[in-house]
Amino acid sequence: MDIIYSLWAFLTAPWAILALVASLAFASENYFEEWLLKRLGNKNKDAENTDHVGTLVTISGLFGLVITSISALIAYSMSSSTIFVDTDTRYQAVLVGALEIVWIIPYLYAIKRAGALKAAPLFQSVPVIALVLGLYAFAEVPPVVHIIGACIIVGGGLLLNLGEFEGKWGIDKKTVALMLGASAIIALISFLFKDATIEGNFVATVFWGGIGMVLASVVMLIVWRPYRYQFWSFCRAVDKKGLLLQMLNETLDMFAVLTQHAAMVLGPTVMTVSAFNAYQPVFILLIGWILAKCGSEDHNTQLQKGEFAKKTFAIALIALGTVFIAQ
Repeated sequence: MDIIYSLWAFLTAPWAILALVASLAFASENYFEEWLLKRLGNKNKDAENTDHVGTLVTISGLFGLVITSISALIAYSMSSSTIFVDTDTRYQAVLVGALEIVWIIPYLYAIKRAGALKAAPLFQSVPVIALVLGLYAFAEVPPVVHIIGACIIVGGGLLLNLGEFEGKWGIDKKTVALMLGASAIIALISFLFKDATIEGNFVATVFWGGIGMVLASVVMLIVWRPYRYQFWSFCRAVDKKGLLLQMLNETLDMFAVLTQHAAMVLGPTVMTVSAFNAYQPVFILLIGWILAKCGSEDHNTQLQKGEFAKKTFAIALIALGTVFIAQ
């Protein structure tokens, strides 16, 4: 009974609720971006515009203007908050914003390659990477039970990605590598954001982070021709519906990211809060099942009887790992 009470108190803490909401928002966004990539691919089929990752990355970066504007208005209305933090904190927040754009690149290629059901669950590597970073770079020493829980979570995430890909049975190594890269950047962002918020304040970190997002997207447009071509091609097409859908996706992303950052600031350690990414595959599986029942042949194929049982078992492992971390 003590374990049940401990787990209930753990899951109902304000930061834990924020982390769960963020996981649901991220899971929804995974499918939204999977669909946006397919939509762009169907509308633009010329030789230089085959993946359209550059379009989504650039729009995500430029959306930092919206984030900066909103946080500036909030800072102006709150006398206790200011965006004029010290220079080091400002630069750190700008770096956080730039990294928020960088991690999207390998993630979108993984989504395009394997789909949300297979790629997104590998975000479960975030708490383990956070554990290593926290131990060696940020002096967060986790108890052994948390290490065991993190390993179980990653094992469940890998099992979710195990299956047949391009005619071969096993783990899609390229997708795993892309998602591990994205997860490592996310774990680093979590520490940097929390540190910048402690040194300054939440609103200021978000404000300068938005500027970092814009700067990162502008630099990519200047130095990387394929992304520049994809973005200008999208603009020339004047796809108003596509732009509206992308804005809705970016709004969902902003909500998910800020909710997770708030949980990071309020939570006990970055690694503990990161463990709540473990619930993302639960939501991904649920949304995928709903889409399959609504007539999506692609998701119906990915959730055949054997696959559904395997994914359910993997999610049970992930839930077990979360119980360990709750101790």
